Amino acid sequence: MLGIFTTDVLDFDLDFDVDIDADPSVLQFGFIPLKFLNIGSVPTMLWLSVFALVGWMTSRLWNSPQPHPVWNWSTDPQAIFRDFGIAMILTKLITQPLRGRFDPIEPNKAVDLIGRKCVVLTSEVTTAFGEAELATDAAPLRLKIRNSDGTLSKGDVVEIVDVREQDNIYFVKRADVT
Repeated sequence: MLGIFTTDVLDFDLDFDVDIDADPSVLQFGFIPLKFLNIGSVPTMLWLSVFALVGWMTSRLWNSPQPHPVWNWSTDPQAIFRDFGIAMILTKLITQPLRGRFDPIEPNKAVDLIGRKCVVLTSEVTTAFGEAELATDAAPLRLKIRNSDGTLSKGDVVEIVDVREQDNIYFVKRADVT
């Protein structure tokens, strides 16, 4: 008879929404210690692995190697906080050279494409319409291009002379093919 009750009966879904009207820079103030310790600048699992290893080594080297069968309220919390603090400082020093090594690198920045040559894909390029293909080391890029001087047609080689980054539109001119 109890088979009619499933575990879904005990499933509750509580959803709370807290809206905070604060300047984001004020909220970032709490993250200053994390940034100082390189948390977020290196992968979290790498930081935690180094912290665990350094914390374990600190506690083994600093504390007595004798068995410790009973919790001592006067000295054990102090030893834990001391080892924790030393491990945090040493982890910061060890992970300091790794800062920025894991930041993503944008391969094709819009400004870096200026001066590169590409091939027109659309039937024509005007001041309001046009696409081109730019060969890269990986897959080719399909760019929205605009031309204000003369007409360009499909297959023409053009050179990127300017970019409007807010809407990713590249301005081109006919390339000198030599």
